[in-house]
Amino acid sequence: MVHSRCFHQPRRSRPDHKHHGAVAARPILRRRSRPIRGADGQWRPQAVCAREGALPPATRGREPQLRRGWAAEGVPAHRPRRYRHRNRAGGSRVIDGTKGVRSTLLELNGKSFEAVVIGGGINGAASANRLAGAGYEVLLIDAGDFGSGSSSRSSRIMHCGLNYLAAAADATTIRSKISNVALAGQMMRERRRLRSVMGRRISPHTFYIPLRAGDPVAPWKYDLAFAVLNALSGWDSTLDYRRYRQDELGHIGITRYLGGGLTGLAAFTEYVFDWPERICVDHVLDAAAYGAMIRNYTELVAAHSGDGRWRVTLADRQGEAGTAEIDAKLLLNLAGPGSDLVHAACGLSDSRTVTPNKGCHIAVRLPEEFRGAGVISRNELGHLFLCVPWKNFHILGPTETPLKGFVRDPVAGEEDVASILDQANATLPSLGLTKSDVMFAWAGLRPATYDPGNPRGSWRRTIYEHLTRDNAPMVSVSWGRLADHSFTASDMLARARKYLGPRQRRARWSEQSVQDMPGSVEDILFRRTGVGWSADLGLSEAARAAAELQGGGSSAEKLVAGYIKMLAERFGYED
Repeated sequence: MVHSRCFHQPRRSRPDHKHHGAVAARPILRRRSRPIRGADGQWRPQAVCAREGALPPATRGREPQLRRGWAAEGVPAHRPRRYRHRNRAGGSRVIDGTKGVRSTLLELNGKSFEAVVIGGGINGAASANRLAGAGYEVLLIDAGDFGSGSSSRSSRIMHCGLNYLAAAADATTIRSKISNVALAGQMMRERRRLRSVMGRRISPHTFYIPLRAGDPVAPWKYDLAFAVLNALSGWDSTLDYRRYRQDELGHIGITRYLGGGLTGLAAFTEYVFDWPERICVDHVLDAAAYGAMIRNYTELVAAHSGDGRWRVTLADRQGEAGTAEIDAKLLLNLAGPGSDLVHAACGLSDSRTVTPNKGCHIAVRLPEEFRGAGVISRNELGHLFLCVPWKNFHILGPTETPLKGFVRDPVAGEEDVASILDQANATLPSLGLTKSDVMFAWAGLRPATYDPGNPRGSWRRTIYEHLTRDNAPMVSVSWGRLADHSFTASDMLARARKYLGPRQRRARWSEQSVQDMPGSVEDILFRRTGVGWSADLGLSEAARAAAELQGGGSSAEKLVAGYIKMLAERFGYED
């Protein structure tokens, strides 16, 4: 018999609004046109740091460190005191290829850990980093590459908490109203914190909300909502809110594409994550530097409990034969949309926690007036439809399609693309977007919290604690978003202390080089260098990446062909 408890958890460069509609934000990144190879033979990502920040003392050891090589260009973060004034990664030794910290199954077999983190997306990676930094013995595994799932397929915006205020207004109980207002305040405070610690991984942009007569939300309600958000943040929100009246719209370039009937625009600053996958990878490598064992392309085949501990069977998904048996006291199931599959493999088949929803996006190039500027509207479900500036194009979406089960590699079909274009043309009718304007499209899964009364699930982050008959603990999370990952990591550390006891001393950072383990051309181009998210989907650099990985029976030509096949299947690429 399994006992489960469910906890609904609260989520814990300013641009100017220029009259021409484009955002004149202070530059955070200096861009190179392509990755470059250093003297050590390793590639460097396109994004190069223009300035470097540090975490406030209260967040030491909680954010990714600055890295080079395959681990290049991480998030600016606090360093141990004696290394604060120099680039600690500057003298690191970089190892070619995929060798490094990834142990074989034979080396892993028989080992014992205090905590096993299942899932290397943003929540699993951040949690592993937090636990390892606190001194726990941690193993982090992912069935694919780190950061290759939902974390890489999101809309990439931070969210300022406006939706929570809307939920508070619609709530029917005082308790629910207070809870949603508290969530909005926590998101605003987290927004301020991330702005200070993720300088070049998060960028500010002006977003516009079209206002029309007869809209369900009156203009004065936006004024009130943003005033409340500003107050909840301690009057340091960087929201830069302003409402433009009808006689001011002629000076804002994007209004000509919004169609007729405009009575005004609400404008505010929202933050966009520049490269979510890289944030995941940096968290993973930092966890390894604190002593965690990390292994991508590793699947949890089965687990059973005995004497209050877990016996876990692992298999390799890259062709290594055999399995490994490991022992752990605590399992942290942070597999996102696949969480219930992990539950089933652990004998918790009655524990349904997530409802996977397929969300699709398309990439398009918009006119110059949209440079650095985004638009927010509502779709037919009343949910957000986003036009997000990202790199040198815009992301449009998402769709929201409930699925009956987990799909490892969801695809944006023609009907999904058509749905996004219809909504885009309803929001920006003068653009007249067609399928020919779509550069590429992709799909991901959103792990909504299971709600038997809602086929799409609930958008409320929820933590579940499971205890088997012999008191072996497992903790899982649903609706863990990119914007909430530091809250989830803190919550997982609290559960570790509950079930494992506190640690008297934090782990020490290893001065030895910690190496990454890309296993495919896709891993390198999307999650190690970032060039996969370019107009040509990284095809111009595929041969160089393949040259680094060839061997073991795989030629560079075969690897490139496999990459092109992946682009055709998942992004709609046509040769």
